[in-house]
Amino acid sequence: MSGARVRRIVRLRDGVSAVRSTTGVTALTAWPHVGPVGRLSDGQRAALRALSMDTAPEDLLPLCPAEEAAELLARLRAGGWLISTVVGGDGTPLFTTRHLWPPRKPAPPAEPRTLSRFAAVRRDGDAFLVESPVASCVLRLYDSRLVETVVTAGSRPGLPAGLVELLLDALADGGFLASAAETGTLGGAQWSPHELAFHHGSRLRRDHRMGEDFGGTYWARGTFPAPPGAHPVWTSGDIELARPDPRRLRAQDPPLAAVMEDRRSLRAYDDAQPLTVEQLGEFLFRTARVRATGTDQGLDVSDRPHPGGGAAHELELYPLVHRVRGLESGLYHYDPYGHRLSRVPARTGDVRRLLDASAAGMTGGATPQVLLVLASRFGRLAWKYRAMAYALTLKHVGVHYQNMYLAATAMGLAPCALGVGDSDAFAAATGLDALAETSVGEFALGSRPRTAHEETG
Repeated sequence: MSGARVRRIVRLRDGVSAVRSTTGVTALTAWPHVGPVGRLSDGQRAALRALSMDTAPEDLLPLCPAEEAAELLARLRAGGWLISTVVGGDGTPLFTTRHLWPPRKPAPPAEPRTLSRFAAVRRDGDAFLVESPVASCVLRLYDSRLVETVVTAGSRPGLPAGLVELLLDALADGGFLASAAETGTLGGAQWSPHELAFHHGSRLRRDHRMGEDFGGTYWARGTFPAPPGAHPVWTSGDIELARPDPRRLRAQDPPLAAVMEDRRSLRAYDDAQPLTVEQLGEFLFRTARVRATGTDQGLDVSDRPHPGGGAAHELELYPLVHRVRGLESGLYHYDPYGHRLSRVPARTGDVRRLLDASAAGMTGGATPQVLLVLASRFGRLAWKYRAMAYALTLKHVGVHYQNMYLAATAMGLAPCALGVGDSDAFAAATGLDALAETSVGEFALGSRPRTAHEETG
């Protein structure tokens, strides 16, 4: 096989349709994306129709002149509409290049060049994907021996003639190879690989198909049962919480403009007069209770004081009580349906580790009277949403933070959103499967100190 000839075939990616305007401009569409490819000759339009299935570039020549065919293929590659596959002499696919939009200019040749730190190789079914948020294509390797070529950016004996050169060209042209200059600017050095990959993967791109592999697809319906709205583990909430009268809150609360202007991150507390269980109950009522329920294609949804994508409301609140009058110290789960607390049977050491990890992100050394741990039951979002569920849950954390800040400020309490937390400590304390539910945010709360501590943030 090492001497077998390889060749390239091309086609339009799946789900692409062509339309032609009254002015003669051809555009390609794949919901929700539209991209013009310009005015095409009769021969180019015929070639475009031929590209609905695998076609060798030379097979386009009977349809249009070589120069026009090359121009069309270049436009399709630049627009992210084209898929190119290198096959062996017997037609067996060896690797595929799926071009992306916008095209990214590869780095100028430099020595030595190695695989970019942003590149990742992972298994996808029986093939291997080579991806990078800074690349202009995605490579799919059907021959596992090619993985070594990718990782080392070098040759490997025993492969079909010309295959390694084509793959190395694809790596270089696609932006997978880099030199030391990759981290020579702030723009390149400031991103960790996992953060840039997460950002790139969770945004709507030209290669995403809305409603198919991105957005609200309900992909799990009929395959997995929808996770219930109420927590399936902490079901015996036996601590009833205070329910303030919303009419009183409307009448007596300070104006929204005043609350927003007065909002501060406070990291000191009045431990002589700590938060009360009645205040904690009012705070949770204001920020997180369920006001109404419904269903969405089998998924439990609800209305709450804060917005949530698809009304799924995947976030759970776990008050970790350090010092609250009327409530024993320990870890609790808040039931937003019944407005109750359930005691989580956690070991003291695990709870302490959870509290210490979050308090480490606070300046001043104070320990929160209550640490509100926000945990995501990921399946509540991922059952419906594709490629964006985790990004959506982090946005919900930010929504919760602001809601909590406003409620705490209106109540005269000391709030502070935290930037760090220990998900392993949360898993140890709760005993929950971290793939199903784990912590994604923390919020410190307590009584406001009598002497004002001006804070920012």
